[in-house]
Amino acid sequence: MSNSSNKILKHGGMVASFTSVLLLGVILVLVNYIAGFAVLKADLTAEKLFTLSEGTKSALSKLNDKVRLKFYFSQSMGNVPFPYKLYGKRVEEFLGEYVANSRGMLELEVLDPQPDTDVEEWAVKYGLAAPGLPTGERFYFGLVALAADKEEVIQFFALDREEFLEYDITRAIVQAAAGRKANIGIISALPVVRTDNMPFAMPRQGNDDWLFVRELRKNFNVRQIPADADVIDADIDLLLVIHPRGFSENTFYAIDQFVLKGGRAIVMADPACLADKDANPQNPYMAMMSSGSDAAALFKAWGVQYSGGNLVADNALATQLNMGQQGLVNHPLWLSLKGDSFNRESMISAKLNTMLLVNTGSLSKAADSKFEFTSLLQTSEGGAEVEKFKVMSSPDDVRRELPATGSRKTLAALVRGEFPSAFAQPPAEKAPENETEDAKKAREARFEEKKKQHVAKAVKSVSVMVIADADFLQNDYSVRAINFFGSTLLQPINDNLAFISNCVDLLAGSSDLIAVRSRNRSTRTFTRVEEIEREAQKKWQEEEITLTRKLEEIQSRINQLQSQKKDGERLILSAEQRDEVNRARKEQSETMRRRREIRKLLRQDIESLGIRVTFVNLLLMPILIMLIGTYIYFRQNTRRSML
Repeated sequence: MSNSSNKILKHGGMVASFTSVLLLGVILVLVNYIAGFAVLKADLTAEKLFTLSEGTKSALSKLNDKVRLKFYFSQSMGNVPFPYKLYGKRVEEFLGEYVANSRGMLELEVLDPQPDTDVEEWAVKYGLAAPGLPTGERFYFGLVALAADKEEVIQFFALDREEFLEYDITRAIVQAAAGRKANIGIISALPVVRTDNMPFAMPRQGNDDWLFVRELRKNFNVRQIPADADVIDADIDLLLVIHPRGFSENTFYAIDQFVLKGGRAIVMADPACLADKDANPQNPYMAMMSSGSDAAALFKAWGVQYSGGNLVADNALATQLNMGQQGLVNHPLWLSLKGDSFNRESMISAKLNTMLLVNTGSLSKAADSKFEFTSLLQTSEGGAEVEKFKVMSSPDDVRRELPATGSRKTLAALVRGEFPSAFAQPPAEKAPENETEDAKKAREARFEEKKKQHVAKAVKSVSVMVIADADFLQNDYSVRAINFFGSTLLQPINDNLAFISNCVDLLAGSSDLIAVRSRNRSTRTFTRVEEIEREAQKKWQEEEITLTRKLEEIQSRINQLQSQKKDGERLILSAEQRDEVNRARKEQSETMRRRREIRKLLRQDIESLGIRVTFVNLLLMPILIMLIGTYIYFRQNTRRSML
C-alpha cells in the first residue's frame, strides 16, 4: 500500500475519532438536557430511606383539600452542627417525595429564617423551637402543615427521632387535613372522668378528671360513655375501655361490634386494681381479690391470652417502697419498667425511659391466633407469675418464693387483624315481669333488628391495644403534687402519661398512621471499625483485670509484712516492703505501656482501614473506569480502521 494511501487512512481515522468524540459530547449535552425534564429516581439505600411506606401513600391519596408545608431550616447559618446540616438536606428531599406522591395536593415551601426577618418572625409565631449555638445564634429546623384555618406544627426535627421522621410528617399532614378534633370515648368502672356534667363549674374535692383525661382534652373531644351502654356511637374515633369490672354482656357486645365496624379501642384490664375503691370497701382482702377485671370474650376473639387470675412479679424491676416499720423494701409486684422493657421499634414506646405498673397481669398471643401481635411493654428475663392472693403477702416473702429462672412477660400489646365477633348473635333482652303482649312483640322485633345488623367478622383489618394494668393511669402512680405559691401543680414522675398519650395519638388518628413504618437512621455505623474497637476493648479489659489482680496480690503481701512489725514501726517501710512497692510500680508502668500500645494499634488499624477505603473510592475506582473506557474505545476504533 502506498504512502498516500496510508496518509488517507490515517487522516480518515483521525477524522472518525474526532467525529466520534464530538458526537459523544453532543449526546452527553442532549442527555443532560433531557434529564432535566425527565424524573428518573431510584432508592438504592439498603433501608429504603427515601421510599414512602404504603400507609403514607394511602393517607396522601385520601387528601381532599390542599395542604401547604412550610419547612423552616436555617441552612445559610454557618455554625449549624454538621449532622443537622446533613439531616436537614435529607428532610428536604424526603418532603419532596411527599409532594411527588400527593397528586398535587401538597405544596412545599422551603424557608431560611435568617435573624430579624419576616420569615423568622413567622417561625416564632408558629412556635418552632430554636436551639441556641455556642455563638449565641439560634437555628430553626421544623415544619408547619397548613390546611384551611388549621395548622399542625413539628417544632423541631430532633436527630434522636430520625427513625420516626415519616410518622411525624404524615401525622402532621393528616391532622392538618382532618379539620376537626378526634372524638375519644371513655367507658370505665373507675371515676376517671368527673361526674359533674357542668364542664365550667369548679370541681368538688376528689371529683375532678384524672390528669391523663385533662391532658387528652387539650387535643381531643373527650366523651364519657356509661358503663351500662349497649351501643357505642359511630362517631367515636377511639374507645378507651378502662377496668371493665362488672360490665354487662350487652356492653361487651357493644364494644365488640364497635371494633368490627372499624373502630379502634384500647382495653385496660387489671387483675388487682388498687384504684378500685368500690370492689368491697369493708373487707380489704376481699376488696383486693374481687377488684380484678377481664374482657375474656373479646380477648379470645382477638387472639389474646390474658392471665387475669395471676400477677406478674420481677425482682429485676422491683420498685423500692417505704413500708413504714419495715423500712425501704424492693417490691417485685410493683414493676419499674426501664431499658429493654420498651419496644424500641414502635412509635409508642421507643422514646420512653421509665414506667410504673402495679399488680399487673400478663398477655400473650393465643396458640391458634393468626393475628398480628406486637409486644410494647414487657418484663425482664426474670419475669414470673404468682397467685393473686400473694398481693397480701410481704414483698420479701414474694421475692423469696419467686423461681430462680423466668421469662419475659408481655404487659401491653398492639393487636391487628380481621377479627371475628365474640358473639354468635346479639344478647337477648330479658323479659320483664308482667310483660304485655305488645311489649313482648316490640322486644322481639328489636332483637330481630339487632340480628340483621350483627357483624360476624371485620371487613378489614382493625387495631386494638390491650394493657394488663389500669392503675398506671391514676395520679398517685404517675405524678407528684407540688405546692407552688398556694397552688397545686402535678409533675410527672415517670412516663406513664406519655405512654397513654402516645397510644391515643397513634390509634385516634388516621388508620393509615398505624401502617406507617419506623425507619432506620441515614447514618450507619462502620461495622468493621466497630469490630476492631470491640476486639481492642476486650484485650484492654483483660490487661486491666490482670493489672488489678497483680496490684491486689502485691498489696496483700505488703499488708502481711506490715502486720509482722511492731506497733512503733508500722509507719516505716522495710527494705523488703520497698522492693515490693518498687516491683508494683514497675508492673503498673509496664501494663500502662502495654495499654498505650493497644490504643496505638487500634488507631493504626482504623486509620489504615480508612486509607484503604479512601484509596478504593477516590483513586482506584476512577482509574479502573478510565482504563475500561479507554480499552473499549481503542478496541472499537481499531475494528473500524480494519474495515
